[in-house]
Amino acid sequence: MRLECTELREFIDLVGEDRALQALSSFSVKRNPDVENFIRTNAVAYEKSDNARTYLVTNENDDILGYFSLALSVVDIPPGISKAMMKKMRGFGRYSADSVPCYLLGQLARDDNASHDDLMMRDFIDFAIEYIMAAKQYVGGRFLLIDCVDDLVELYEKHDFIKINKTGDLNQLIMFLE
Repeated sequence: MRLECTELREFIDLVGEDRALQALSSFSVKRNPDVENFIRTNAVAYEKSDNARTYLVTNENDDILGYFSLALSVVDIPPGISKAMMKKMRGFGRYSADSVPCYLLGQLARDDNASHDDLMMRDFIDFAIEYIMAAKQYVGGRFLLIDCVDDLVELYEKHDFIKINKTGDLNQLIMFLE
């Protein structure tokens, strides 16, 4: 199966905002109402306000199998982290920084109608890294951050993310961009 990744803004330009919203409204993620709500009601507004970029993962029939959103963020360096990890996160010249800029993989979801065989976690991460590495060429950046619930930590760790902190119900994981 051939997968493609389309920027939401290009999709809107191609079909118009009304048809784009109609297509997004059928996206279903019953196991996570927050990510379902984001694509249905917030993604276009985030796109227009330049708060995030959303990317649609489609198959050869242009069915939307999943999506992810990327944004800029800042992460606090957690207390108790090793000196080696702290140094790697801060990078050159930020010897006493308490927080550092990063890229954020803010939303990620597969439609309930898409199977694991159609779209796998590695596909999402590969597409996201492709866009982030392009941005890194222009503005730099050291790592990608994702916040996730306990049930997903092991999955992200299998894909090169490192858990650095837990705040409330969310775990913070990072992937260094090397």
